[in-house]
Amino acid sequence: QPTESVPPAPEVSVTSQPVEERVTVIRTELSDQEKSVLALGPDFALTPRIDDTLFRRIRVEIASCAFKLRWKSHLSNTSSCATLFQHMKQLGCPFQRPFAKPPPTSDIDMEDSLKQLLNFTLRTVKNAKSVSFNLTHDEAVGLKSLKNRRDELHLSVSDKGGEFVVMERSAHKELTVNHLTSTGVYSFVAPTTKYRGNVRPIANPTPVSYSRQRKSMVKNLQDQSNSLWKRICETRHLHKNMVDLYTSRNTQLPTMYILLKTHKFDASAISVDTDITQTCKVRPIVSCCGSPTEKLAWICTQILSPLLKFVPSHLKDTHTHLEQLSSLTQDQLKGLKFCTADVTSLYTNINILGCVEDVIALADEHLDELELFGLNLTDVHEMLELVFSNSFFTFDGKIYQQMIGLFMGCKPSPIGAIVRVYTFERRSVYTDPHYLPVMYGRYVDDVGTVIRNEEFAKQFFDRIAEEDPDSRLAWEIDFPGSEEKFTPFLGTQIRVDGEGQLHHKYYRKPQKKAITLHSRSHHPYRMKVETAKNFYRTAEKSCSS
Repeated sequence: QPTESVPPAPEVSVTSQPVEERVTVIRTELSDQEKSVLALGPDFALTPRIDDTLFRRIRVEIASCAFKLRWKSHLSNTSSCATLFQHMKQLGCPFQRPFAKPPPTSDIDMEDSLKQLLNFTLRTVKNAKSVSFNLTHDEAVGLKSLKNRRDELHLSVSDKGGEFVVMERSAHKELTVNHLTSTGVYSFVAPTTKYRGNVRPIANPTPVSYSRQRKSMVKNLQDQSNSLWKRICETRHLHKNMVDLYTSRNTQLPTMYILLKTHKFDASAISVDTDITQTCKVRPIVSCCGSPTEKLAWICTQILSPLLKFVPSHLKDTHTHLEQLSSLTQDQLKGLKFCTADVTSLYTNINILGCVEDVIALADEHLDELELFGLNLTDVHEMLELVFSNSFFTFDGKIYQQMIGLFMGCKPSPIGAIVRVYTFERRSVYTDPHYLPVMYGRYVDDVGTVIRNEEFAKQFFDRIAEEDPDSRLAWEIDFPGSEEKFTPFLGTQIRVDGEGQLHHKYYRKPQKKAITLHSRSHHPYRMKVETAKNFYRTAEKSCSS
């Protein structure tokens, strides 16, 4: 229970940026009230209504919390995990067996604390007879208007700007369908029927035809996933609890959505007559939540994640490159310049079979460092190939298949992409220690390095690209034109002067909207304070002076 009162959040403006610049509107019209509520940002939380629904939610959330705490307490009091199932629980497995029983409630102190927590929470909410609404009158009018237009408008968040993007649903569908049909990466899967023993596409499919096709596809993929997992468990003599835990049930196909790259086009210049398919740039995301292979993907990710520490070029976070650069002496940096490179469409240009082979090969080299949970690499190979190869997804009720590359949204995809590019680096630039720069780091598809000149940079990255047998790896290089120019990289700007002195500072992309957690948002006061503090901590950590 809190021992001191928390002061209310100050009513201050979080930004001086005009409302029009904090909302991107494409080929539609919004009122000033609608723009004002959207300008609060995607993270803005409305004040909840105190009613029976809220009390039910509180009870359910605390019951869920109690269930997890009881398991954690039960397993922590066990000297060693008696079963693999208990060990998976300790790792925070997000899946539960159907009708899972709670563990023994032997911890009396914890049970008493849980009861006090529930009573205190319910009593506190009941005593708060009314909570002031955190929207102004105009914002409330705008919110109601947007609700009434939900069948007409499509709302999403931009790729890197952080603001709401509003457009008509028909325009959003037009952009998505254009991406699916014009890039050559995806293929439409038509509904089929059997006629006299032959399978042929349905001439005029109906919504019922598409629904049957989706159900059939889900059942097929779910059966493949469950059959593989059951066979692996039987071969490795795993307990039936493990079979149940990772058996897929009530799944659905992955779904695709797009994020608009508002930093790559001028939305204000788009009119009704503008061809948005040529103007607007998008980033495709395929969500695999609840998919038939989600559980196997989680196991593969748990097993293979430790491999990243054996990839010398891998940057584990957005500040590791500053630590590596700061460790270099001025003599080592003298005569060098910091430059960056970006892999063009990395995920959709990766050969799946080659990627799986590279990951398994690296896992075999560091087998002693991996926890296989009773499996072996052959099992992991089969599961990973099944997860990556079944690249079916839906959009607008229709099924498509991604013909090349990895899903951006599948859990093991980042590991596969990082290891695949490292294989090319390993065969090229890592073969000669004298050829490799004194600093070379890669955050998935973004590379930062110090190098002599632009010509050598081009030769360096071409040498890596030449190792791709499919010739799909392509680099976009950003080399500074002068010693005074800073080069942006992972939230920082970096420059090496002629004397080898390192300079770096905080960087915020010009397209990034000035939107953060609003002071009126229904978040804890301390969270708002820490949000502001984190901005200063990040800036301080990113600056050399």
